[in-house]
Amino acid sequence: MKPLSLFIAFLFSLAFYAQAQVNLVVNPSFEILIACPNSANQLDSADGWHKLLAGGGGTPDIFNICCTFPSVCGVPTQTMIHSSQYPHSGNGYSGMDVARSTELDNWREYIQTKLQKKLTANHIYCVTFYVSLAEISSAYITTLGAYLDNGNVSAPQPHGIASVMPQIYNITQPLMDSINWMKIEGSFTANGTEEYLTIGNFFTDNLSGIGVIGSPTYWTSYYYIDDVSVVEINLSAYAGNDTLVHNPGDSVFIGRPSEVGLDEDCIWFVDGMPIDTIAGLWVKPDSTTTYILEQTICGNVSHDTITVTVSGVGVDEYQNTNQWVKVYPNPSDGDITIQYKFLGTDKCEIVLYDVFGRKVYTQPLPSDATSVTLNAPSLPGGVYYYRATQAQKSIGKGKLVVIK
Repeated sequence: MKPLSLFIAFLFSLAFYAQAQVNLVVNPSFEILIACPNSANQLDSADGWHKLLAGGGGTPDIFNICCTFPSVCGVPTQTMIHSSQYPHSGNGYSGMDVARSTELDNWREYIQTKLQKKLTANHIYCVTFYVSLAEISSAYITTLGAYLDNGNVSAPQPHGIASVMPQIYNITQPLMDSINWMKIEGSFTANGTEEYLTIGNFFTDNLSGIGVIGSPTYWTSYYYIDDVSVVEINLSAYAGNDTLVHNPGDSVFIGRPSEVGLDEDCIWFVDGMPIDTIAGLWVKPDSTTTYILEQTICGNVSHDTITVTVSGVGVDEYQNTNQWVKVYPNPSDGDITIQYKFLGTDKCEIVLYDVFGRKVYTQPLPSDATSVTLNAPSLPGGVYYYRATQAQKSIGKGKLVVIK
């Protein structure tokens, strides 16, 4: 029975991950392989990735530390093509030609994948991917981009240009860094037909911002691609539900599972100090601690908060419900009433935090009263989080908006 129970648990964990995943790109880091590559031109070795299904796309490549011919498709170094790059994350990345001066004008390769699901009409999505110019390149471009459609995009065989306008493309700076990874990011409103993502250079040579390095007889521009994401821009920050640990130093997981396309959009704060950049993390608080998450997706900022209470009491004794505290009016531009009730004479207080987790206001809650007044005009306008406690146990929390 034990192997069966472990298998069932594994299936449940897969179901949980599939439900929790917010990046619609299934294999965003090219980590899941059908087989380890053993030569060039083997993008299909990365599960879900391929050249253009409707025709064209050239012969893009996959690179991985498991490559059985590492001088051609290894990581970090491919000695036969005189290039080297560590992955932006994980063990591999893809690569493709985006322009050449020989053989034909507008020489192109493209990589394509099917998303987890079709995009929703009129919803805004953030598209992000990372690129690095291969050292073998004797030229760079500016206009790498991403095009989302129903899978009908095509290009003349074998290396022609796809004549479509990408929704996302770089125009801010020449993509000439062969040491670091460069981030390409942008947002667009879906029309509801988009189910495939294609990455490449969709502009003609004279519009690609090509820059030649040195004085080569002929030039080529080749880029590595890694960590691709498509995330809905209005995704709410999620820190998790308030929770309890029984002993100082006990571990508890907060936030969402770590994933490409979300991790570096999330910053966690405690008492105004950043502690990590990741979608979710394990914490071991020594005392009751409030963690504030700031999430920024293509410039759209949202916040959430979670309090981990450290207590030696049993779960049945732990109360964490807003029925004990009411804060109104909310939003407010004047005096704010804090109405409360509790049992016993243990010390009670309410604390306000700003969006960076800094304590900005503390108000005792006298045991001989049922309400107190907080003077909102003394606070700058903005979003605050409040947490009320009795004997260091949470009795209420929420968000407060001050309008100025």
